[in-house]
Amino acid sequence: MLSYAVIPFAVSQNFHQQYSFQFKYGIQDQEFHVSVPASLYDYYKSLDRTVKKDSDYANFVTPELFISMADQIRTYLGNKTRSDENFANAVLTIVHQIEYGVNETKYPIETIVENAGKCDTMSFLAASIMKAGGLDVVLLYFKGVHHMNIGVHLPYEPYGTWWWQQSVGYELEGKKYWIAECTPAMDWKVGDVPPLLVNEIPSIIPLKELGESSGAQVSSKIGLPLNSSSISINLSSSSNFSSSSRLIKISGSITPANHNETIVLYLSQNGISYETITTKTDINGNYSISWNSTRKGTFYIRTSYWGNSYYAGADSEIIAIFLGTSKSIIQFESPTYYYLYGLPGASSFELENRKGLEDFLKVQLNGTGVVMTGEVMIFSSGQVITIQKNYESTGNFDMNNLGEILNNKRFSPLRLPNDIEKITNDQFAIILGDYSNNTYALNLKGLDDYDLSLEGEYNKSSSIIINASSFMREEIWYRIEAKISEEKITAIITDEYGYPIEFIEEINNKESNNQKLMFLLTNNLSQIVAFKDLNIEPILETPEDGSDQDIVISKIPTFYILLAFIIVSLSLGALFRKRKINRKILL
Repeated sequence: MLSYAVIPFAVSQNFHQQYSFQFKYGIQDQEFHVSVPASLYDYYKSLDRTVKKDSDYANFVTPELFISMADQIRTYLGNKTRSDENFANAVLTIVHQIEYGVNETKYPIETIVENAGKCDTMSFLAASIMKAGGLDVVLLYFKGVHHMNIGVHLPYEPYGTWWWQQSVGYELEGKKYWIAECTPAMDWKVGDVPPLLVNEIPSIIPLKELGESSGAQVSSKIGLPLNSSSISINLSSSSNFSSSSRLIKISGSITPANHNETIVLYLSQNGISYETITTKTDINGNYSISWNSTRKGTFYIRTSYWGNSYYAGADSEIIAIFLGTSKSIIQFESPTYYYLYGLPGASSFELENRKGLEDFLKVQLNGTGVVMTGEVMIFSSGQVITIQKNYESTGNFDMNNLGEILNNKRFSPLRLPNDIEKITNDQFAIILGDYSNNTYALNLKGLDDYDLSLEGEYNKSSSIIINASSFMREEIWYRIEAKISEEKITAIITDEYGYPIEFIEEINNKESNNQKLMFLLTNNLSQIVAFKDLNIEPILETPEDGSDQDIVISKIPTFYILLAFIIVSLSLGALFRKRKINRKILL
């Protein structure tokens, strides 16, 4: 295979749509610019769209997303006679510009971005904008002809398109809702009934319990296009120690540096479904969110600014965080045995939690070689605590929080294997391998002592190991470039100024199977490893003269592991004793 998307793909640019409409008695069309951050689109694409009963259709109506659009139209129309009717007709004019297409039931934001929908999805969009503008709206479901549109409550009969034709409406709970057709066969007005529906009676679906909101909105502007904006994202860990919390700080800023703007954090554990947290910017345009990461696994994080009536929204880079443990751990050490406090009924889980996960990411490629580039940073993840037999701490920690563990009646001392320190996957490595037959692989792994011993002692002829943990300083971005071709293996690590720190160039020993290039990034349980812009590409062709300088990279789309950050939270237990790896290129 040529490429394989391991980390969910992220679109960094917004989706933009432009509509035009002419208000009643207007003399010129108005341009209406709408911008949707990619994160907002991804969020709604991930939501469930199961419909088991008619009332479930209300879940697809999301007025909070379209407050900006509704406000822009309302402001432009002004508070004139029949302003509600004019507003509803302006919304219909916009929706009618969307192409009709048969597809699955979708959320309104998907209809905006994809610029296509059918009768139900267009109805959800029109209903969302109208409700955002303060109108009382229902869904009208004509089951006999499998069609849907909406009903709009007005305290008067709308004009409609044809003066000789009476407007059509339906009553619910003492209110009359005038029909409003949303499909683009013609520019229907409120009260116009399509010929297909003249003799049909709809089921009326009230919009009381609506779909969930991400906390974000689309941005929009009538007239000139929206200006662009940007948002940055940083990540750090809290040093607070607790058995019930594990705080990670997500922070950044927006440009322009506006005050009191809404920022949405999107958090996904599987890249499919999302949770959201919202906050506001301070007077300098900065934001900060604390996330309590009490679950283990891989999480994808990005932040989004949804803009305003002058600026389009923007998304940050994606951060992929790996958490190997779901809780804080205190372990105890004596000269003869080791144990930790945990749940006795879940001893196997406690042990696996303590050992940590081994495989974080694996990508396989085919070609005549492989090129990897990216930036890496390490920083502290907080405290790691080891308690000696007399319960005196070897580190600095809060005794009150420790008492929370020791006094927990559900916890008991659990005996650990005597070689627990040797089987803990606390050495983070990037491994780029040549597995013969034009097959290459990238692995991000947690290695234990036995793994390192195997690589260092038994695979000396096939493994090149760069011990970057001996020179990498915290909170500094280092760039890594590596290439394995049929002729040689090269790698370089440069600092934040572009100065080379480590460089190797070795002949690719094709007689030795499974040639590997390994970067050891940290052997400290209290450190986090972060990646930014990690890319890998296969080399698909070699020049006829055999020179390695002019390798031709495929013109197919680059394989992007959109892995802006991977936090290797290997603090799955305390560090019994530090182990230093010899700072040599070859073990």
